[in-house]
Amino acid sequence: MFLRYILEIENNVKTALAYEFSKKYGFDNYLTIGNFNTNVQPHEKRKTAAQKIGEVSDLITGIQREISKQLSNNNPMISHYMLEEGYVPLWVLVNILTLRTISKFYNNLKQINQNTIGIKFKLYPDEMCALLSVLSIFRNQCVHDSRIYNFKAVKKNGAANSIKTNKMHAELKIQMDSGNNPIYGKNDLFAIVIIFKLMLSKSSFNKFCFALKHEIEEVDKKLQTIEIETILQKMGFPSN
Repeated sequence: MFLRYILEIENNVKTALAYEFSKKYGFDNYLTIGNFNTNVQPHEKRKTAAQKIGEVSDLITGIQREISKQLSNNNPMISHYMLEEGYVPLWVLVNILTLRTISKFYNNLKQINQNTIGIKFKLYPDEMCALLSVLSIFRNQCVHDSRIYNFKAVKKNGAANSIKTNKMHAELKIQMDSGNNPIYGKNDLFAIVIIFKLMLSKSSFNKFCFALKHEIEEVDKKLQTIEIETILQKMGFPSN
């Protein structure tokens, strides 16, 4: 159920990214370093200029590797464009890229391009980057049939990979910890619910909520040795 709506957001982001980037740079210029942000930003104080360019290079290398993989597997869509046009248009390419790669792609765009895409979702670039990063981690858990109800997104160094504190945390009056961070809805399953609220259409979000409520009620009927509130707490859901 969660994967279904993650994929809906993924498709919407891919469409917006492919359209806006291609409008600015053309369909085939996603392998050009100069079309990405290679300047170290104020919040990236520990990065050097070389490391920043290295990040963009790593993104481009990953895209090239994926194209090569698809050609080796005789993907008809990718093969057609490479043989006929000599390149794969971005609007075609995004269909084979993972959400993690799309997240890195957006994260390395120039800020003006990030803004153009982010405004479609009414999100600032730093919010969008964090949301996509957490969403991609949970997507990976879903597609590998891994448990997600008590899963928390973390970075490679083990630190929490969290979404930005936003208006939803305030509206839901979620309790804050000593560091003034919400104790729920940052890198847990409830964070994904918040992402759905921010990035899905109203109708899709309502359908999701109805389905989720039904599933919780079904689980509650079957519990004998544990309270549903305990399960919801593990999921990061506030008591209300």
